[in-house]
Amino acid sequence: MIYHFGQFALDTGGFALSAKGEEISVEPQVFALLQLLIENRDRVLTKDEIIEQVWDGRIVSDGTLNSRINAARRALGDDGKAQAVIKTFPRRGFRFIAEVSEDEATARPPASPPVLDKPSIAVLPFSNLSSDPEQEFFADGISEDIITALSHIRHFFVIARGTTFTFKGQAVDVQAVARDLGVRYVLEGSVRKAEDRVRITVQLIDGETGNHIWAERYDRDLEDIFALQDEITETVVGNIEPELSLAEQDRAWRKPPDSLDAWELFHRGLLHIFRRTKEDILAGRDLFEKAIEQDPNFAGAHAGLAWACSQDAYLGSSEDGRADALRAAERAVKLDNRDAFAHVALGQAHASNGQMDAALADYEEALRLNPSYALARSLLGSSLSRIGRAEEAIPHLESAIQLSPSHPGMGTFLARVAAACLYLGR
Repeated sequence: MIYHFGQFALDTGGFALSAKGEEISVEPQVFALLQLLIENRDRVLTKDEIIEQVWDGRIVSDGTLNSRINAARRALGDDGKAQAVIKTFPRRGFRFIAEVSEDEATARPPASPPVLDKPSIAVLPFSNLSSDPEQEFFADGISEDIITALSHIRHFFVIARGTTFTFKGQAVDVQAVARDLGVRYVLEGSVRKAEDRVRITVQLIDGETGNHIWAERYDRDLEDIFALQDEITETVVGNIEPELSLAEQDRAWRKPPDSLDAWELFHRGLLHIFRRTKEDILAGRDLFEKAIEQDPNFAGAHAGLAWACSQDAYLGSSEDGRADALRAAERAVKLDNRDAFAHVALGQAHASNGQMDAALADYEEALRLNPSYALARSLLGSSLSRIGRAEEAIPHLESAIQLSPSHPGMGTFLARVAAACLYLGR
């Protein structure tokens, strides 16, 4: 069902909120809250009813509920004073009061995977451990920049700053925060300044188990604060992307094969294709095809299929691999042209067909969408080497290694640097 109100549309089937055709990013609980209010717009919903439906009856504070109501209002251009869309009835509850019309969603354009299927992450405000209160803005700036950068990765759902910053200055239980926000992963960190040096620590935590997935410490000279913020943000996000992908692959691998959904099939497929053996590529291709059967509009699955077909063609296993790769990659980009992985898959397909100018453009578009995407950076460098621009390629190749030193394709990343050096006679 698609609900229209003013300039907004809420598509319950596609899990999308949009304004004038442009998608608005909202958290899963905010989307669920909006849907609940709209579907029950003929009456006032009590707080207990909302908590029962949105939080599955878990105990949450009034502050948590109010923060989601405020987030929903902000997404719709409403506020607590105007209450033109969501009205508060003191001591009773809330009601959606805007005029609503309904459409069956049969004719809607292809949608991305449901937002609730994506790995979700909350970036908590970084703690300022310095005695200098002026470093507070630096700690906040790091957190905000990481949230913004992670939001460029289409396969992640990132909790908005307005929500996570409600925890600022609090001693938090990470698992409780994850349950409260409905996220799988939590990123927390700290900043400590001593004279002209700054130490930044970052930890990525599994919200369900409380286990650390990844942690790093950065010691830097404090010269240009904004340049330092950019460097740390790019490096942290470059590490988080493959670490979360590996965590999702591990989560999918531990589930029984007959219980896997499209998202989990996709991640099992990724686990295979990065091994780069003929058997693994065929296994990955099979998993991506099964994911597409479950969700034909899942751009990532089509991109994964294109990647597998390109590798298949490279190994000479299939005469149709190149054509299959191009067809699948074009489908992925058509389904979601803001998915950086889809553009990388299209670049691989173009490269396997000898269309190097098109491949370069695809990789550059992937990096425009996600500047911290190490895989795109490495492939861009590799393609530049192949067309005789190895000197220009090396900074991109080295940047990919620096961005994501634990990437599962690191062996290939290093081999591409070696190839560029050979091209240059080094």
